[in-house]
Amino acid sequence: MRASRHRPPEISPEPEDGRAARPYSASAPHAPRAIGALVPIGLLTLIWGFNWPVMKMGVAQFDPLTYRSLTMPFAALSLMAVARLSGDTLSIPRRLWAKVAVLTLFNISLWNGLLLFGVQNLPAGRSAILAYTMPIWSVLISMFLVHEPLSPRKLAGLAIGMAGMGMLLGDDIGHLERTPIAALIIVAAAASWAFGTVLLRKWNLPVSQNALSGWMLLLGFVPIGILAPWFATMPLRMPDGEGMFAVFYSIFLAGTVAHWAWYRVARTLPIIVSSMTSLPVPVVGVFSGMLLLGERPGVAEWTALGLVVVAMIAVLWPPRAAPAARL
Repeated sequence: MRASRHRPPEISPEPEDGRAARPYSASAPHAPRAIGALVPIGLLTLIWGFNWPVMKMGVAQFDPLTYRSLTMPFAALSLMAVARLSGDTLSIPRRLWAKVAVLTLFNISLWNGLLLFGVQNLPAGRSAILAYTMPIWSVLISMFLVHEPLSPRKLAGLAIGMAGMGMLLGDDIGHLERTPIAALIIVAAAASWAFGTVLLRKWNLPVSQNALSGWMLLLGFVPIGILAPWFATMPLRMPDGEGMFAVFYSIFLAGTVAHWAWYRVARTLPIIVSSMTSLPVPVVGVFSGMLLLGERPGVAEWTALGLVVVAMIAVLWPPRAAPAARL
């Protein structure tokens, strides 16, 4: 008898215990992935949305780069501690360090550095809107780097979501005309974040999610920590209650929990889906400003919220299953 030839099973480079994020597969059911992503998406929306007024509290008492220097390394160590407690290794193979450095440059260093300089010259809420044009750039970049298919419904959802961002921008477009350099800096930050997100999805490094996020934050802190003293204009002093709240919020919520949630989503969902999950953040930022800073949302804010909800449903709603073939 001739031995039948069988193909050996494909071995994934990532462990099957879920410690490293498993890549999205177009053939995998979309619905379970979308449903499973609701928890990290919800955490991102709330934590990063409230982070904008909280960040405004922080930079009122610290220079922007100093504020980041006080929070980033502790958030990195917190993520690494979570990785160790989860039984994950913190070591990264030597062959992957170059890619980790590139991911850090675009996802952490350039994003944070450029964003903070832009925020100094634009209102925080409107800065958030410009920063979260990231889905546009990520979709454009992904078309060239990963050739990810885009359905008409997803493109329509992207257009509706960006229309919501335009509603929030509203009359404050005058700020962009008066401070075009600051606006361009924030757009550059958004493009950097988008490029880093696409690279993260394209390379999908076989490294524990918490360990990778921790190392990226720690490496990204280095250039910011070096530059902070050169751009400091305020003396370093003990903050008051609001300042301490902002520091701890940035370390444990915005820095630890939100980074875990974001990179989890970015490594496991299609680029347009993961990018779209950031759209509700500036909407929540506007409403959180109402709670924390006494601001009052108007018709534009409520309309934008409705458009973003419709956009999220259009992108995350699972596609209709193909009818089973009859025998």
